[in-house]
Amino acid sequence: MPVLSDHDRLARIQANNFEWLRPDWFLRLEKLYDGACAVLKLSPQELSANGGISTSTAEQFLKEAAALDPHKELEKVSKAGGAILFLGEENYPQSLAETSDPPLLLYVRGKADFTRTAVGIVGTRKPTPYGKRVAARLARDIASAGAVIVSGLARGIDSVAHAAALETETPTWAVIGTGIGRCYPAENADLARAIIERGGAVISEYNFDKGPLQHHFPRRNRIVSGLSRAVAVVEGAAASGALITAKLALEQGREVLAVPGPVDSPQSEGPNMLIKEGAGVLRNATDLLEALPLEYRFGLAGQDKDPEGFLAPPPAPQGMSDDERTVLELLGTAGATLDAVVEKTGWDVPRAATALFELETKTVVTCLSGVYSRKL
Repeated sequence: MPVLSDHDRLARIQANNFEWLRPDWFLRLEKLYDGACAVLKLSPQELSANGGISTSTAEQFLKEAAALDPHKELEKVSKAGGAILFLGEENYPQSLAETSDPPLLLYVRGKADFTRTAVGIVGTRKPTPYGKRVAARLARDIASAGAVIVSGLARGIDSVAHAAALETETPTWAVIGTGIGRCYPAENADLARAIIERGGAVISEYNFDKGPLQHHFPRRNRIVSGLSRAVAVVEGAAASGALITAKLALEQGREVLAVPGPVDSPQSEGPNMLIKEGAGVLRNATDLLEALPLEYRFGLAGQDKDPEGFLAPPPAPQGMSDDERTVLELLGTAGATLDAVVEKTGWDVPRAATALFELETKTVVTCLSGVYSRKL
């Protein structure tokens, strides 16, 4: 991956201070003018003409960028034990970089190994006892299996999920709608500290001291889903932030699962609607982990350990035909499509499809998005 010059890194930090920055817009200008530093040297008129914005907006952008001292910003981040990651560089999370709207940079306070599999858990700020109980159990079980829990450090389900993850030895990541030098809500300051002290991270795209503004929180949701390989929605109204996260996750190609709830509970309206529209039903951690692509299951991507034997395929059941055994062996741990089975066995489609169907009915094989894989 290309490495930015120090001057361009500093210029990006300044550009990121503009409240209404669109990363894709700034990246286009970077390419046009060969670097972030050159963009900030443009006149408002030049920026307006080539950036497709009004002169007044161009003036405001340049003013807000110039108002931030990037050297002082780096000093604050360093003293807080944090780092700034730049889009396009090797340490920037690849899963987020692959989305359509990745942040220009990320502030990370604490430690975050972005090669690990992460799962988002989101929900209402006003959960029911049922929602709290289910969110805690899911977070605890998923984290125990090795996946990092990602949420937004908000009141309610987010806080429950982070706190439950802390009960395990697996880190949790909190994506916030303020700078990493602030904590919102203030009541979660101890939780944020615990997340960092126990090997996790607090993450934001906003500058160090940025306060909580209303439009920050819907924007940060794309980071929660972008860092995650699947997103679980526990409780939330039909127009809640959790549903925004679910929509973003679907747009990013993530698996979305929802916890069903009572039909007369306003807090279950969102998850029940998602299930009606095709989201997976989430009853327990196994449902979510089995929905992950094989290479991301159980948080073991980039690791060589399997402490609970989750990756070892179960023994083949008795009473299988020769065709079924052949297909099961072919699937291995990576899985395969019907076309791949036909190609590798040399069978016709009906024969291969019959074997796969029989394996599904025996609950030995599951099919997700056209890929057949052994059940774990």
